[in-house]
Amino acid sequence: MSTLSPLRCPSCASNLKAQDIDTARGLITCGYCGALMNLAAPTAAPGAPAAPAFTPRPEVPLPPRIRIAKTERGVELSWRWFTPVLLFLIPFTIAWDAFLLFWYSMAGSSDAPWIMVVFPIAHVAVGIGLTYCVIASLLNTTRITVAPRALEVRHGPIPWRGNAVFERSQVEQLFCKRKETRGKHGPHVTYELWLSLRGPRAVKLVSNGLEEEQVLYLEQRIESVLGLSDRPMAGELVR
Repeated sequence: MSTLSPLRCPSCASNLKAQDIDTARGLITCGYCGALMNLAAPTAAPGAPAAPAFTPRPEVPLPPRIRIAKTERGVELSWRWFTPVLLFLIPFTIAWDAFLLFWYSMAGSSDAPWIMVVFPIAHVAVGIGLTYCVIASLLNTTRITVAPRALEVRHGPIPWRGNAVFERSQVEQLFCKRKETRGKHGPHVTYELWLSLRGPRAVKLVSNGLEEEQVLYLEQRIESVLGLSDRPMAGELVR
């Protein structure tokens, strides 16, 4: 009686195990070399059962906050950084900075010991960073300009890291990630939009407090302008 040949990784030829196959996402990840495969790809040996085909995500409608416009340079996707969270963060920042000003005014108006000046240094650093973030969140807008030959992301007017330009020939795919961090107030979930570039390597494109439907919308619109077909990526949002 004949038996079916085991599935093998096309990259390293090692046998694929049941735990390597994620049927829900349509992915196979080799447990030995880490190669990522589409279940619809011909990885099975002759006579092996057919794997389910990959299903693209449904179309995501234009979500709140995201604006789309056609410009001379291409299609521009933009959103302001302001969110209701700032209504709570602004008073906290003002109180933090006010306390530090009061502390140093007291230290400067009397013959205070040196420890009174040095002790709050870490708090000063936190206050500066917090104030800068609040101002940026109040004023900044992120703009992603997509043209057939290039992809550009800019944050401003307050300077912020992450400005970049990518040639169309560099970009292989876009995908979204869900990031969860745990703190004393419970889990906090954020969503990020990533680029898969030739090399291969991946870089984070944006993560400015966006919701799930917003990053998915950005992924689909950018892929549409660049002429990219949706395909599964390692670490992406569950389909």
